Amino acid sequence: MFVRTLTAATLSLAVFASGAAFASNFDSLLADTKAAALTVTAVQAERSDRDLANNYIVMAESLAKQGDEAKALNFLTFARGKLGLLRQERLAAQ
Repeated sequence: MFVRTLTAATLSLAVFASGAAFASNFDSLLADTKAAALTVTAVQAERSDRDLANNYIVMAESLAKQGDEAKALNFLTFARGKLGLLRQERLAAQ
């Protein structure tokens, strides 16, 4: 659990540091995460994780609309971790 949280925080900081490109990056990540939440299988994430991820997606979207980019990205990164997307990204990068 600690490793997931640390990875999510690191990814959040890296994306947040990009500054001006936040909106397009966030929108892209949001769309990918929403699609994954609909298509992820029970093997990739348990139902409780998928439900929690959906809640975090909604919160991330709301925070982004309010202009709180840092929190929005943290919530979205957490959701991506719950859906197994961060693990897939790490494997693809290797």
